[in-house]
Amino acid sequence: MELFRTVLSPLNWDLKIDYPSTHFLIGSCFSEHIGKRIELSKFRTCLNPFGILFHPLAISRVMRRLIEGKTYSEEELRFEGERFISFDHHGRFNHPEQNIALEKINTSFERARKELKEADFIYITWGTSIGYTPKEIKDKVVSNCHKIPPYFFTKVHTSSSDIVKSYASLFKKLRVFNPAAKIIISISPVKHIKDGLIENNRSKARLLEAAHQLCESDENNYYFPAFELVQDDLRDYRFYSKDMVHPNEQAVDYIWDYYQNNLWSPECIVLNKKITNLQKSFNHRVLHPENEQHRSFVEHTIKKASELEGQYPFISFESERKAMVL
Repeated sequence: MELFRTVLSPLNWDLKIDYPSTHFLIGSCFSEHIGKRIELSKFRTCLNPFGILFHPLAISRVMRRLIEGKTYSEEELRFEGERFISFDHHGRFNHPEQNIALEKINTSFERARKELKEADFIYITWGTSIGYTPKEIKDKVVSNCHKIPPYFFTKVHTSSSDIVKSYASLFKKLRVFNPAAKIIISISPVKHIKDGLIENNRSKARLLEAAHQLCESDENNYYFPAFELVQDDLRDYRFYSKDMVHPNEQAVDYIWDYYQNNLWSPECIVLNKKITNLQKSFNHRVLHPENEQHRSFVEHTIKKASELEGQYPFISFESERKAMVL
């Protein structure tokens, strides 16, 4: 027994992640933290192609649309706050010019459809079961309200059963679209406290029940305990940012370590250590770029990267080379 802590047990899954594999991530801002680390680890990664999404029904809707291959049209964009917006997308797709907004949306859509079809691992992270539906489109939980006044929306509390129903249908289509994919569901540990802590906890409880029902019903669905790692294992506000809502870097590091140690193969961990060391070299802070010692360091780093690329053709440090100060 460990004093002052309850430590989460290791996962006992029948899968291991290895190179090369393809990873598709969609969901809350927490998925961004893990997704960027997967990307930096030189896995082929598609991260939040619609931007950050929080509600499970909004995520389910856009994933179903990816499977169907239906791109977006001008009629689906709305002009608000001097920008064209989409209720399926995060604000990073907004733009004052309709054609540019639409191009950004559909370019991301086409790439995401390809990546979803070829993904070995599909990560879905839910943030909240509290959603908002436009009063003029009552059956659609929006992905983002885009700072439109609250009176335009109706707040809804989506039940576990409605989430399970939506995803059972989605996963049935997904198994045809990409039969080999493993689906990993997680609940974001980010607190949604705009409506209060009690409502946040009720919301998370609905998500947790839905996630476990879906994983118990299909052996290719897995539940990753990101929520429990922060809420129960770490369980202290020193692992949150100043807003007391978002887990801090130390908490994300802890979850990342748990993810690697439980899901990666030993060979994957060894190769990733080499990649991480090279990433540190590429990101080395340069005080005197004109120094001969620095030039030697750059040449050595590029040489080591080229050797690793030659040994593992699916790895590329091209972007790091271009960004490195010579």
